Amino acid sequence: MPTVHSPSVSKVKVPRIVAAGLGAALQAADAVVELGAEAVNAAATGAHSVMRNGDERLRALAESTTGRLSRAADSAFKTAVDGATAWTEQQIVRRIAESMKPYLINELVPEVIDGVMPKIRADVVPVVIEDLASDDRIRAMIAQQSRGMLTWSVTEVRRASAEADDRVETAARRLLGRRGSHG
Repeated sequence: MPTVHSPSVSKVKVPRIVAAGLGAALQAADAVVELGAEAVNAAATGAHSVMRNGDERLRALAESTTGRLSRAADSAFKTAVDGATAWTEQQIVRRIAESMKPYLINELVPEVIDGVMPKIRADVVPVVIEDLASDDRIRAMIAQQSRGMLTWSVTEVRRASAEADDRVETAARRLLGRRGSHG
């Protein structure tokens, strides 16, 4: 068995399985670092699929290493992988998304909307109009507004008619009053 030297413990014998497990864990850590670097490069170029591939490779590596590691080491490794994945998603993917917002808002979304609007006008708007036209509440509201407009119109016609009557009467008095003084 190999021995490990430590300042506080003079000699500790480490079982070969633990040494092999630690060696495998170190190899896995190197692989994680290498995959992390690949993920960073992929994120920088916008290749999200490489991150998925890296995640699959990490999981495959974790599964292949599981046989050589003890349960505690396996759990710690999975925790580290999940933490690295979560960190990558939170830090790198979020930064990429933030940097892409101006492009999305200024270029991509308007282009998508321009492409979708003819379909919306042709397929969606007629259905919405038909649905609104058949709604009893909408019909009642339109009828009430129509009655209000009709009442307003009648009132305006009466007011205009009364004003016209007053003007005609005033004009007739002036006209008749002038004839009476000349004749």
